[in-house]
Amino acid sequence: MGGGSTTFNSATVVIGGGFIARDITFRSTAGPQNHQAVALRFGSDLSIFCHCGFEGYQDTLYVHSQRQFYKECNIYDMVDFIFGNRMVVLQNCMIYARKPMSGQQNTVTAQGRTDPNQNTGISIHNSQVMASSKLKLVLSSFKTYLAGPWMEFSHIVYLQTYLDTLVDPAG
Repeated sequence: MGGGSTTFNSATVVIGGGFIARDITFRSTAGPQNHQAVALRFGSDLSIFCHCGFEGYQDTLYVHSQRQFYKECNIYDMVDFIFGNRMVVLQNCMIYARKPMSGQQNTVTAQGRTDPNQNTGISIHNSQVMASSKLKLVLSSFKTYLAGPWMEFSHIVYLQTYLDTLVDPAG
């Protein structure tokens, strides 16, 4: 990491139970040159984010622990936008891929399930995966994938979600 901090320690942190956030944006200002810089590391059980924004360039939304629900949120990132090993549902969200740095690609999710018996996964329902305005200008120069092969038993599901032409057919 170029910014001198670990992924775990670079974030705004929320822990506890029953947390609700509405109409707020969590933003990492580290920029793409600093690589991993989490906007939000979240570990509050049975928690809800509604009409929130999450903006960063790598590892923006760290779904670190517990059960989480995101509704009508906007997420902007380049690499592993949504990552972690928890039970997470994103519904009616807009997920925007940003223009990567030279030689990079976009990867929307990275779910870290290490055991087939874990009750974890990322579910993206009735949402949209789109290119940001700057990426649209150079769309053919970069690849965007729905998920990266992070762990052997990862579970990521896209249900009734619009995938724009930016998504590489390889997945």
